[in-house]
Amino acid sequence: MKLEDFIATFIEEIDSQYDNASNSEQVFVEKMGEYLSENGIITDIELSFGQKSGQGLKVNAYSFNEEQETLSIFIAEYDRYKFGKTISKANVEKTLRRVVKYYSKSISGMKNEMEETAEDYPLAQLIFEQHGKSIKSVEFFMLTNNLYKANERIILPEVKGLKVKYQIWDIERLYQLINETQGLDNIEINFEIQFGKTFELIKVPNNENVHFDCYMGFIPADLLAMSYEVWGQRLIERNVRSFLQARGNVNRGIRDTLRKNKEMFVAYNNGISTVAEAAILEVASEGSNLFKVKEFKGWQIVNGGQTTASVFHALKEGIDLSDVFVQVKLTVVQSDIGLNNMTAKISEYANTQNKISMSDLKANHPSLIHLETISRTTWIPSSDGTKSSSKWFFERARGQYLVEVNRQTTPAKKKAFQKENPKNKVLSKTNIAKYYMSWNQSPHIVSKGGETNFEAFISLLEEKGINVESVFFKETVAKGILFNTCDKIIKELDFPGYKANVITYTISMLSYIYKEKLDFLKIWEQQSISFELQNNLRIIASYTWKHITNPPVAGTNVTQWCKRKECWERFVDEQYADIKEHIKETVH
Repeated sequence: MKLEDFIATFIEEIDSQYDNASNSEQVFVEKMGEYLSENGIITDIELSFGQKSGQGLKVNAYSFNEEQETLSIFIAEYDRYKFGKTISKANVEKTLRRVVKYYSKSISGMKNEMEETAEDYPLAQLIFEQHGKSIKSVEFFMLTNNLYKANERIILPEVKGLKVKYQIWDIERLYQLINETQGLDNIEINFEIQFGKTFELIKVPNNENVHFDCYMGFIPADLLAMSYEVWGQRLIERNVRSFLQARGNVNRGIRDTLRKNKEMFVAYNNGISTVAEAAILEVASEGSNLFKVKEFKGWQIVNGGQTTASVFHALKEGIDLSDVFVQVKLTVVQSDIGLNNMTAKISEYANTQNKISMSDLKANHPSLIHLETISRTTWIPSSDGTKSSSKWFFERARGQYLVEVNRQTTPAKKKAFQKENPKNKVLSKTNIAKYYMSWNQSPHIVSKGGETNFEAFISLLEEKGINVESVFFKETVAKGILFNTCDKIIKELDFPGYKANVITYTISMLSYIYKEKLDFLKIWEQQSISFELQNNLRIIASYTWKHITNPPVAGTNVTQWCKRKECWERFVDEQYADIKEHIKETVH
């Protein structure tokens, strides 16, 4: 996929969600935030638009990682008619200064001059109350649909008492991120032919009934680095993510060991875990358990992305790696299903070195693979008696849809693909989790953000042993239709803020009232919900708004209040009976 193709498709994606009731800039920020969240760059994004042009202040969104005590704040430089134009370093700095100033003003108590219903009030309140306490570092993100061709480091004034970083995400950087995380190749490597050297592995004895063979040994560090140089991110496609920069302590440790104490590398480093669909190995000597590696097919590094990238960068820096070795484990799995399942488990159990997102860890979870497979073969029912012509497209990895669109070799094929898989019927894994958990009466968990909610969703599937098959997929889509209809209704009601919280609490209360009486397969067949149900959502939403914006302790941050189980329990205890009297309970 070329950059210009990506830009064209991304514009269509933005336009498909933009309407007169929306701010196209915020739609852009939301989409960018989803990509960054699902690829582990941030946790979750909260839209929080605020602007005071006369004072040079602006903010679009934020993301608060409580565990890492880091606040990420986003500002957009966006023009929907100028995708892909060049932006200068001076304009980048000017834009970032506005959001830095927003933070500084918030420290000084800007919230006291704001209406509590302002969209950015929760952010201003959070900064005022937690600066220097639970907020120990701040990352300022600039999101733009332009191209920052200068790509130079930005130097801006420091914020007193804080660690500050700046990140610039232009449309090309997003394109690079998507290309890195898509397009898994069936990698075939013949080490001797491609690199002029190989290595040996010892076969681990195992039960003949298991569907894999396991080998242990050491790969020369320069051979691993050269493999990464050729295949790049594709070599660790099934890994939880790519570690291209030494950001954490572990990465810096790897780098420093290679620079200063490379003879200790094999003792200090945990090595890499790899899988392959097939391997050609030659017995090193008759009667031994030692094998010389000839060729790997479908080779993937599923744990050790940091080690791999760090060794690669050391090679590029000119560090002599000729006497450095990396411990390697190879698991040769005998089927695609087994490969995906084993890869998911290896990634989940082995990745403990750095903080990583659950949606990254679970991207290869068997339930998600099943959902992906079902979505590719399940047609949406036709309402006019003709045959079905479109499907709901489940994105197991963010950006999958854009990649598939641009894989079509001709304009006609691209048009046909988009007709069969409409942009407005793309389902992300975090959205599916949101639909499911809202109906599961867990709005306080949904309110904690996509990653936390996704983890709870996967855990629930596993704990309950839920079988992900056709009916599950159809009912989940129906829950999505219900959720998105509620979203539209709440936009029409025009509550001043907290939309995401209002939606999930409203859906959860509807679930509490209806229990098991809502026919989701009927919603699937009709691809819509009844007018009666829509009216009920309107009624419940009004109660929801009043409840969440009136916490028991005056002045409590509403966003944080919605994350507490007490908020949901009080909603049921205090409002359920009254709501039930005012709605028309019908079995849809």
